[in-house]
Amino acid sequence: MKADLGNSPKISVVLASYNERENIGPLLSKIAYTLEPYDYEIVVVDDNSPDRTYEVVKAMSATYPIKLIRRPKKMGLASAVLTGFLSSEGDYLVCLDADGQHDPEVIPRMIEELEKGADVVVGSRFVGGDIDPKWSHNRNLMSHVATLLASPFTPVKDPMSGFFAVKRWVLESISDWYLIGYKVLLEILVKARSAKVVEVPIHFGVRHYGQSKLDWKEVVLYLILISKLLWWRMRSKTTAQDDLVQPAPVRRE
Repeated sequence: MKADLGNSPKISVVLASYNERENIGPLLSKIAYTLEPYDYEIVVVDDNSPDRTYEVVKAMSATYPIKLIRRPKKMGLASAVLTGFLSSEGDYLVCLDADGQHDPEVIPRMIEELEKGADVVVGSRFVGGDIDPKWSHNRNLMSHVATLLASPFTPVKDPMSGFFAVKRWVLESISDWYLIGYKVLLEILVKARSAKVVEVPIHFGVRHYGQSKLDWKEVVLYLILISKLLWWRMRSKTTAQDDLVQPAPVRRE
């Protein structure tokens, strides 16, 4: 039974899914168990998965507060996450991967940091967190190179994380989105410069079923995103508003 939370903020957890039929059920159950004391919802945005992931989600919506959004085709992870956020009802919005590599038990810690004044909470592999040793050397190398390329844009140590929480106002402060590729957090960090950011440690695990969606096409899309964000920053520096709004400090736990 839920505790009496009074006027506590509602939590919306967003999952973008594509061919995660074996992983999605256990993950949804764990999220629901973890957030049972809260007023929460889970929003799953599925890009018409060929393995019919959406059927598992729809069946579980009879038990848990799950909203399913089924898009007609594969349209990209970043756009799926934003679609889920905009379709949600929560005051605090959480994003994590649908493949089970992120542990939902970290979500209450993220909520706590939002309650204490953070605007964005990043689940970090590089600030007290770690990466499962089963990850390949090439995959780890790609991750570190991508993080290095993002370093001129933000002091956050893990801007490539797919596990993060934001207050709704942060999204509402961004009017123009690129939504290229699979890393929406970096775009949020760059464009919501006045947001107070906290990094909390996470363990980044490995998927139990299915295949990674990361391929060379996603690498190219990431490079395109980096170039567009560079252009956006150069353009924004010419406005008086950008000169007045300085990046908020990043706190690490």
